[in-house]
Amino acid sequence: MRLQRMGDYNVKEISKSLSEMGADPLEASRFHSFFGLAGEGQAPFRIGLKIIFLGKPMVFAIQTPILASWLFVSSCVALAAQAFELKHAATPLEVGISQARIEASLETDAFASPGQIVVVYFTPNDRPPAKDHTARIRRIVEAAAKFYQDELKRHGFDGRTMKVLRNPKGEVQVMDVVGQFPDRQYGKPDGPKIRDEIIPVLRQAEIDPQKSVLLMFCNLMDYDPDASTISHHSPYYGSGSHLAGNAWQCDSEILDPRRLTDSTKLRDGQYGDITIGKHNSIFLGGVIHELGHALSLPHCRQREDEAVRGTALMGSGNRTYGEELRGEGRGTFLTQAHALRLAAHPAFNPRVPASSATVPRVDWGSMRVFAMPNKRIRISGDITSDVSIHGVVAYFDPAGGGDYDATTATAVPNESGHFELESCDLPIGSGGQVRIVTCHTNGATTTKEFAYKFDAKDNLDLSLARIEWELAGLIDALEAGDLGLAVRTLEQLASGDEELALIGSRILGRFTDRATGPKANAIDLSTIDESTKAIPLSAIRPANASVGWQSPAYDRLGDTNRLLSVGGDYFARGIYAHAPARHEYLLDGNWNLLSGRCGLLSGLGGKVDFEIVGDGRRLWNRNGVVDGEAVEFDIDVHGIQVLKLIVNDGGNGKTADHALWIEPKLSR
Repeated sequence: MRLQRMGDYNVKEISKSLSEMGADPLEASRFHSFFGLAGEGQAPFRIGLKIIFLGKPMVFAIQTPILASWLFVSSCVALAAQAFELKHAATPLEVGISQARIEASLETDAFASPGQIVVVYFTPNDRPPAKDHTARIRRIVEAAAKFYQDELKRHGFDGRTMKVLRNPKGEVQVMDVVGQFPDRQYGKPDGPKIRDEIIPVLRQAEIDPQKSVLLMFCNLMDYDPDASTISHHSPYYGSGSHLAGNAWQCDSEILDPRRLTDSTKLRDGQYGDITIGKHNSIFLGGVIHELGHALSLPHCRQREDEAVRGTALMGSGNRTYGEELRGEGRGTFLTQAHALRLAAHPAFNPRVPASSATVPRVDWGSMRVFAMPNKRIRISGDITSDVSIHGVVAYFDPAGGGDYDATTATAVPNESGHFELESCDLPIGSGGQVRIVTCHTNGATTTKEFAYKFDAKDNLDLSLARIEWELAGLIDALEAGDLGLAVRTLEQLASGDEELALIGSRILGRFTDRATGPKANAIDLSTIDESTKAIPLSAIRPANASVGWQSPAYDRLGDTNRLLSVGGDYFARGIYAHAPARHEYLLDGNWNLLSGRCGLLSGLGGKVDFEIVGDGRRLWNRNGVVDGEAVEFDIDVHGIQVLKLIVNDGGNGKTADHALWIEPKLSR
């Protein structure tokens, strides 16, 4: 890094010049707001140092006696190219500010970081450890540490070292644990069982598992050197936060960074005919990938502009690690999104701020979303927190495929909390979810989510996000049951915004219709006149009803006045059905159709199975429905005597299974 003396720059004049160069007003104002400019006659900016940083000329400006807090590109042309063209990634300028904020958080009351990686080798009680396991595991862990350290440095976060528990000689401490049971009693789902057997050994060594990231190698691979075959029955996953985490790996005698170029043929039980080198790419990459989960990283894939570096670690990069050594590809890299998340992680910093264990409170302020050309989403916002924010990451996750296909965008808020970022081109389909993550200088993160859709003409529909961020006052009024206030609030919030007015009117109309229709849970089916051609099912008293939490409820959420919400939208009619739930109706063959939607209460997670049964016969079902989905149904119930609406847990526990039948309607 080279330093040069600089003179005075008038930032306002630079902003004006860039506008004259053709930068659109939104981008020019982004530069203006980034430097906190206000009013005419802005004083010249005193520039202290010019920095050649990551090969790019930038300026270092002293603004406070504590630290230099402003960086900006010294060339107007470079500014126009880098700052005003809204990108998917934070610029080197912004990364420098992010780094400065992390350092500033350590100015007072910082203490030695308790974060560390603790390496454990677990072996069943009827088999010996794999050959040379201690030396190999040390090489594996050092390779993993080097990967993270090198990638953080490449992204501008220099000086990070992955903290690993070491012995007095400075070697990685590999803690051997012998299991209570033989090999056959351990399988892929048994990660928690294995961890439970490891914890007493750690506590005896005075290691706190609640303040450590546990990297657990399980000797549950079966390698036959004569037949050159290998398979495993080991846990192979990870999860965690910035304070602690767990990652389970499998091990064998051929797992070794030294063998990444080994061309010996191997028959892998999962991957077929490969080489020992490729096997190491997959499973060494797997060590680094699952460790990423233990460090709190979710999945994401590389954007098109990032693909020049290879495959994102937290996408499919676990299968490409080291492949460049064999000339088979570009290898694996860490995205900037995940470098931002790890930059303040206690496991990569020798000291942490006093707020290390604080759960940040974030005021999301004014958030806006825009549908841009080429199926892109632009997000801008003004956020503040009691724990300083050094970065914002957005995950754009298309429906289906889990989160492996989520691409990212990153930004660093300015001093007032303003940020802007934009997705890459999103694939046209049923839509997806956007997760906005704030990265805090104590290593913690907070998340806000919204759904997006595509309409019949393949145009982006961001109405659900606008409901969440711009119509909160309308929702509050509806929850209070005050339709008059709701009408006045919508007029105020949507003044001059025709699109927002239409979105709000759609929601308001649902509640207006309910106010003039039948009351919830008030009508016996047997009393309905034949001239009635349709009726909300939530207005009908069921013959029997039960739910897995609280009491059966109709047109409201359980024992509260909260509105029914699925996928970010709000509804006036529906049936609360926390799993396991049963609702039985005696139709007596008088109705022809049942239509509606079903899903989970927005924002709480969960996973459930929905089923509709008529006279003991399944008429419709949808399994594995998760938060964010709204599944439609339109079922022939002609001649059905007894109708049952059934909800069961989807297999991951019923803690958050707040299921809803939305706007179910009988017609004939």
